[in-house]
Amino acid sequence: MSGKRLALQWGCLALSLLLVLGAGILARRQRRLPYAQKMEEAARLHEQATALIREEKARRGVALAAEDTLGIGLLGYDFTAIMTTAAGLEEKRTSQLPDFAALCVRYFSEAGLQPGDPVGANFSGSYPGLNLAALCAAEVMGLDLRYSTSVGSSKYGANNPEYTFPEMAKTLYDAGLISALPVLVTMGGGGDMGYNMMAYVLEEEEDLQAVEALKRRLAAADLTPAAIESFGQDIELHERLYGNIKAFVNAGGNSLGLGSSDNTRMLSLGSGLLAPQPIQISPNSGLTERYFAKGIPTIHLLNVRALCTESGIPFDPKTLPAIGAAAMYYGGTYAPLSLLALLLATGGAAGFFLLKRREAKP
Repeated sequence: MSGKRLALQWGCLALSLLLVLGAGILARRQRRLPYAQKMEEAARLHEQATALIREEKARRGVALAAEDTLGIGLLGYDFTAIMTTAAGLEEKRTSQLPDFAALCVRYFSEAGLQPGDPVGANFSGSYPGLNLAALCAAEVMGLDLRYSTSVGSSKYGANNPEYTFPEMAKTLYDAGLISALPVLVTMGGGGDMGYNMMAYVLEEEEDLQAVEALKRRLAAADLTPAAIESFGQDIELHERLYGNIKAFVNAGGNSLGLGSSDNTRMLSLGSGLLAPQPIQISPNSGLTERYFAKGIPTIHLLNVRALCTESGIPFDPKTLPAIGAAAMYYGGTYAPLSLLALLLATGGAAGFFLLKRREAKP
């Protein structure tokens, strides 16, 4: 057989396979997930929750952040007395989107959770939108969510001393939108006692007074922050209050969730519902590593850009995305007849050209 003829046959084979692949892609059908309705319910509840928080902010005289271009109402400020660390504006702004509640329903469903199942959750004040996402998802699924939350927050989180995340949760609880108050409140930040809050770092009298007024207000609302003496005691206290749980959620990047020293290994585990893999814990391991190492389904909500890439939620959109439109509401399936035709066509094309090549050999 001439070289040109052989090349032509192999070219035809490659083209045939490409056409078959294209047909397979067209045959793939997008079907809404069986729990997509629950996903939408969670996103709608998230919308209700943020609307109520906006109303309460207005009542307290807390202005919405100028950077909150979507007007959702959960974005905090650039600098406050209870701010702990720096953070990216785009991630914080994106984390407010109600579709993250739908994403949490998907994670909970993929973890096999059923109504009534106990779930532990560690929330920081840094990502109020992600905290609400887990709360709303648990609510519509009927899960027993036992959550703790901190007061302090990184930049652009729930960092206004006049209205912190524990108080937001109480607003929603009092209105009947969520079923439980936090099992534990801490100050967050350094030592989980707020040691790196700007009020303490700069020692400005006005800011220090704002923090003391905040503590008195929390105490009056039965949200008194716990006194934390050590990292080990903090871990033990949270684990005891969560009890025997069937899944764990970490939202935010506090040391309690990620660990008290180098958290690079924790971050390497990924985002969302973490895939099983071997891991050894140490005395410095945070709650996420500890529950993950026990084989308990663990959901890590921190890297917002990665969560968006995985789910199809738009990153830092200019307008509020429609609920139910993201790719995460759907799962691709192949129609049985299309799949059979795809396999037969692939095998037939390959077999035909291999047979022709064999016949052409001397």
